[in-house]
Amino acid sequence: MIRLLVHCACVTPAVLLALGWQNTHLGVDPEKTLIWETGIWTFNLLIVVLVLPNAAAWARWPQLYRYRRAVGLWTFSYASTHFLLFITFLLGWDLGRLAEEIRERPYVLVGFSAWLILLPMAATSTGGWMRRLGNKWRMLHTLVYAAVTLAAIHFLMMVRSDYSWAVSYACIALILILARFIRFGKRQASSSGSSPQSSNEAH
Repeated sequence: MIRLLVHCACVTPAVLLALGWQNTHLGVDPEKTLIWETGIWTFNLLIVVLVLPNAAAWARWPQLYRYRRAVGLWTFSYASTHFLLFITFLLGWDLGRLAEEIRERPYVLVGFSAWLILLPMAATSTGGWMRRLGNKWRMLHTLVYAAVTLAAIHFLMMVRSDYSWAVSYACIALILILARFIRFGKRQASSSGSSPQSSNEAH
């Protein structure tokens, strides 16, 4: 039941955008609105992916962690849609212009780099890949922190006047990254602290 609610919540923005497009409710520049909103929802879901481990720990509800993969796949779906809409509406599928866009607008390269990071994560999200990669799977999926960093930079570079939202998102991303490092540090300290004790018990 919870899994169904997670999927329904993730698909709702896409459905609303599709309805807005069909009914011409997306403002004077609907193409730009679609590109913008799919980018924002990619960032929103990236944040949810990073929040879920902390929320599961704080709520003492470890089952919450199992929905991270579903949210992660929806994140990649929105990111891919964002990229496809950019190619469709702004480049007209003239891929030869992509190098020019990257040269004139570096934020395009930053955003594309974030998408490239999400691609192998989405491709290896199945249980089969988890078993094949073993510990490497966990290392690969920690790249989500690199993806959210690039997403924050992409957002900041895109903005021309009002930086409030971009800075807010960047601050949230920074807090979540710091929380990850703190959690990792505590885990390392705990494991190193237990090693001498185990050694003494062995003697």
